[in-house]
Amino acid sequence: MKLSAKPKQKPDYHLEMLDGELLLYHLDETKILYCNQTASLIWYLCDGRQTIGEMIDILGEAYPDAAETMASDVEETIQQFLAAGCIELL
Repeated sequence: MKLSAKPKQKPDYHLEMLDGELLLYHLDETKILYCNQTASLIWYLCDGRQTIGEMIDILGEAYPDAAETMASDVEETIQQFLAAGCIELL
């Protein structure tokens, strides 16, 4: 995965807290992804402006205790979002 790619949310996907769990879903499709706190932050950063590398830096600075694993966490989450079809890479 290129760290210079810019992930962007596809339209009509929503992230909401339901029954204590963060769910990413599409209104017209039967796709639902369960998201942890890190995945939800990554989702919000998928606005087409930040590169994957910048996302890793932003989250690494915000969570220095997790900085060591942040690159793999971000890349894995982006791969999951791509597989689900809820983002595209610019």
